[in-house]
Amino acid sequence: MLKVESLQKISEILKNSRFVDLTVLLENGIPRWPSHPHLVIDQTVTHEHDGYYCQSINMAEHTGTHVDAPYHSHEDLSAKTIEKIKIDSLIGTCKVIDFSTREWKPGERLKLSEVKEYLLENKLDIEKDDIVLFNFGWLDKYWTNTSEWKYYSMNQPGMDEELADYLIEKNIKAVGTDTIAVGTPVVDGVSEVCYFHEKVLRKDIYLMECLENLKELPKECLFIAAPLKIVNGSGSPIRALAVIPQ
Repeated sequence: MLKVESLQKISEILKNSRFVDLTVLLENGIPRWPSHPHLVIDQTVTHEHDGYYCQSINMAEHTGTHVDAPYHSHEDLSAKTIEKIKIDSLIGTCKVIDFSTREWKPGERLKLSEVKEYLLENKLDIEKDDIVLFNFGWLDKYWTNTSEWKYYSMNQPGMDEELADYLIEKNIKAVGTDTIAVGTPVVDGVSEVCYFHEKVLRKDIYLMECLENLKELPKECLFIAAPLKIVNGSGSPIRALAVIPQ
């Protein structure tokens, strides 16, 4: 049984913490991977017509801020769908790596050497069971629900194979970015090989995409998110939060 003192301590920490919502707003017209269906939110039941209010939602599993399960990219991992991941897989100590001040071009890859230099300069270590977030500043610049939505979806920087291998060696829990596909270099809708979907996801290190407000985070914080319990799910929208003790 959990001691009352432990509950009080957790409650006090949370009460004195700052919370940052890392989740994009779900609304019609937001960016999507080009081959995925549009998000459709419809005011199906209204007070005026029905006496109460309820919307219908039609969307892909990889809509808005979401997480990929291993089966999404790996046909041989049919047992590793989203409803089967451990409930704490997206909860833990978070390390934030911020390259948002760099002028990224579509198709560029972030290199392991650059990340190691950043970690050294910021006195930061990536440890076992960490959740690692990369901020490219891409979502801040290009996320929109206007007719310009395709640029965000069809162009982005990625990350190199050495960085993928490094994070596997570190045995982290998850990787997140503010791009639509973790680690995938994309130019005008043409994708190059993605070592994160190919190698990292296969190792049960989950990939979280379309995270916002990463610029508001310190270098370390607590990350909390959970997927929907979708049968045979290839992924799921998540509500992602950062908890920053004051």
